[in-house]
Amino acid sequence: MKSKLILALCLWLASCASTEPPNALLGAYRLDDGRTVSIRRSVDDTLRYRIYESGKSGRLYPESEHVFVSGPGFSEREPVEIEVRFDSAEQGDFDSIEWRSGDASPQTARRIGTEREAYFESDGARLFSRLHLPDSPPPYPAVVLVHGSGDSPGTEWFYNSDFFVANGFAALTYDKRGSGRSEGRFNFDFEQLAEDVVAAVDFLESVPEIDKRRIGLSGYSQGAWVAPLAASKTERIRFVVVNYGMIQSPAEEARLEMRQLLLDAGVAGGELQDGDELIRAAVALVASEFKEGWREFEVQKEIHRDAAWLEHLDGTPVGTLVKWPKFLVKLIGPRRLPKGLDWYYDSTELLESSETPMAWLLAEDDRSAPNEQTIATLHSLIEAGKPYSLTIFPDADHGMLTFTHKNGARTYEGYAPGYFDSEVGALVRLTGSSPQ
Repeated sequence: MKSKLILALCLWLASCASTEPPNALLGAYRLDDGRTVSIRRSVDDTLRYRIYESGKSGRLYPESEHVFVSGPGFSEREPVEIEVRFDSAEQGDFDSIEWRSGDASPQTARRIGTEREAYFESDGARLFSRLHLPDSPPPYPAVVLVHGSGDSPGTEWFYNSDFFVANGFAALTYDKRGSGRSEGRFNFDFEQLAEDVVAAVDFLESVPEIDKRRIGLSGYSQGAWVAPLAASKTERIRFVVVNYGMIQSPAEEARLEMRQLLLDAGVAGGELQDGDELIRAAVALVASEFKEGWREFEVQKEIHRDAAWLEHLDGTPVGTLVKWPKFLVKLIGPRRLPKGLDWYYDSTELLESSETPMAWLLAEDDRSAPNEQTIATLHSLIEAGKPYSLTIFPDADHGMLTFTHKNGARTYEGYAPGYFDSEVGALVRLTGSSPQ
């Protein structure tokens, strides 16, 4: 009896286990009404759709192997508003989908472009990539997408490439070293990451369909540091688009992000200054890999250990450092640091000397990459004649996500109106291409 119960439990667990949708479902599609839809991975066994023209987006939950549903808002499943059915070709490729939205008549969406898998070499590691080519005749202007700080496989998660291809640009995404199907050790070394980007450009130049005179980069978040750095290493990178990133250092990003938590909680005046002093001391300690700055941090910790505003820093490095004893921080802290990160890397000097054309697209209310100083620096550089442009999207957070406030927190709704158009428009302008 016991063995039968165990067997039944195992079968039930197996039936409940999530399975990832096949990569063949991922890509760009065009609906009958002309709209462009990107379908890429989301968390767990779900997908996410993004509509290029409106910025509308939602999670797609599996109903069956090839049927997914989505509810209202950014992540809800119920009540079902959209149903997506993938049609399979004889070889197992999914070249079209049936798109049902509410009471409207179902539409067919057909796959845009073709995708190839390839490896390229960079500093002793084989990096896995996905080359997405448009349906129009070559040669194509091309864009390498430069990652944020996460370790999710870029070949499966990057969605902006779908909109590039729908507008006549070839796009190369790849898995960072040490992630996905790429070799090497995952790290935060900007120099190493920039060299990997240059290697990706070298690979693109070997593809016959690519116009070697029109290859550039589009960097996201951490890519705001890495993409301009890569462009400084070779003249073969003709342009850079930067999305929701910073010029100032990772240390300054960490400080400003935690300071913003205090501002959002209504902390002001002398209390805000006190909080900033503690944050600065904590960031300096972390940036030294816990080797320097202990005296200043301990002084600040003792002064402010009972401050009411300290509760707003719970869950942050400051909150942890205040609660943990010194011996435990020294023991565990170094193991949790991002490998190879130069905490004080700042792009200002590089941007002052660079002549690579750049388009910066920034979110006005970015909480992960606070950009007030970045915006001021860019205005100064543009006024000085540098070949840069700046577009700011109001009421948008990191990732160009729009939001509302619910129970004191941000609830995301979709993408900033005009963001995807602006990114493609920047590529058209920087490459001298004709809009499609």
